[in-house]
Amino acid sequence: IVMNRFGAQLTLSADERKITRQANMQPYLSHLFSRLWFRLMGAFVLIISLVILVTVILTRQGTDTQFAHFMVNGQMIRTSRLLQNLAAFYQRQQSWADLDAQLEQVLLEASDGTMNSMFQGMMGMYNNRMQVVDAEGRLVADTEADTGSPRSAVQRWPILVDEEEVGSLVVEGAMMGHTMLDGDILLRGVTRAAIVAGSIAGLVALLMAGLLVRQITRPVAGLVQASRNIADGDLTTRVAIRSNDELGELAKTFNQMASSLERQEQARRALIADVAHELRTPLTGIQGTIEAFQDGVFAPTAENFAIIHKEILLLNRLIEDLRTLANADAGTLPLHFAPVDLAALAQQQVAAFHYQAREQQIDLQVTIDHPLTQISGDEERLGQIFINLLDNALRHTPAEGAIQLSLVNATDGVEIRVRDNGAGIPPAALPHIFERFYRVDPARNRETGGSGLGLTITRQLVEGHGGWITANSPPPGATKGTEFCLFLPVAPAQGGQSC
Repeated sequence: IVMNRFGAQLTLSADERKITRQANMQPYLSHLFSRLWFRLMGAFVLIISLVILVTVILTRQGTDTQFAHFMVNGQMIRTSRLLQNLAAFYQRQQSWADLDAQLEQVLLEASDGTMNSMFQGMMGMYNNRMQVVDAEGRLVADTEADTGSPRSAVQRWPILVDEEEVGSLVVEGAMMGHTMLDGDILLRGVTRAAIVAGSIAGLVALLMAGLLVRQITRPVAGLVQASRNIADGDLTTRVAIRSNDELGELAKTFNQMASSLERQEQARRALIADVAHELRTPLTGIQGTIEAFQDGVFAPTAENFAIIHKEILLLNRLIEDLRTLANADAGTLPLHFAPVDLAALAQQQVAAFHYQAREQQIDLQVTIDHPLTQISGDEERLGQIFINLLDNALRHTPAEGAIQLSLVNATDGVEIRVRDNGAGIPPAALPHIFERFYRVDPARNRETGGSGLGLTITRQLVEGHGGWITANSPPPGATKGTEFCLFLPVAPAQGGQSC
């Protein structure tokens, strides 16, 4: 009895109940046989069964062949002995008289006392008939004691005395020794032994296969559970590495992936917090100034409006930096490549910073190889690289300091160095200076310490041009200061691309 969707009770027939049970069991069976353990064990069982079957078949065929060879060789040997004994009998008697009465003894002598089973067969068990005829073809002896005319012979051998044929041995059916019944018994015994041995070997192999499959499926099950934990948001999940094989390498790679995901999640959260903080700073300044206007604390003068304008410019620059970085990360920041006069571009950017450098009493110098190798790049983005590096150097170089910008020819490109003699970067901070919102001095605010995105954007733009950038602090041969070294290839790409 089941309930339909309206709540009414329905009575199912036996066939319907059977179909319902099968439908309910199907998902369970599908899940059961889809598991890796069952599939691997099924494969092992199939392979072991095939090996046992082939072994039994080949063993039986080989035994059958060898048994047939044994029968033929034994028949030839016994036939030769019997012919010799019959010839000796004729030499003693000088005739075939009384051979019929003494045939059993002659056969025994030919078999060296091992022919009892043969004689039982001769007399009925084996149904083999042996006859001896004289030189004229008359029957002189018969294992069936029939002195009539000889039957049609299956095999016939001459009996020679002094190289003269004195008679013949006629055999109907298989000659002596083991019969087909003996062969069948032997083959059945061999087959049974092979099956028993194969079964024992198969059980041992299955036991070992089970252990092997368990060694394979156990770490896989751990990986499955760890993957589910990560899917549920637990990025701290790790799996144990129990071997150095492919499964161990898989576990190691999984842990590396989980660590990378955890770092990315931490970076994402830090980025959200940093963006919120950076946006809050100028917005708070704007809000405070406007509220001061409303409360009558500040007069709406040009100077006070300039404060708001400055905060808006800072906010706009931060938003633009975030947009540029987001496009670079997504690979959608367009770079329009064209031949660039890098020397002229560098001179132009240095000229733009000369006033600020004089105000800070900093000596800003530039040296350029002549002629400088021409490169292909996006002139606007290359100018942004110079701006970010020079601005960073000016913010971290004290008064009476010096900044050196140099452009030198390198193999297949141009090498650019921006060097200052400021306080430098602590060794612990050096690996992180290209990270988003990272400041060597956390106490610096946005106005004095920048947005924390300039070097990150610079690295993205350099790599977008097919180059690289590094930082050394202190520079080689100096005791303080920082040097940024970057390389731009001659032509990283044709036409436009995105970084």
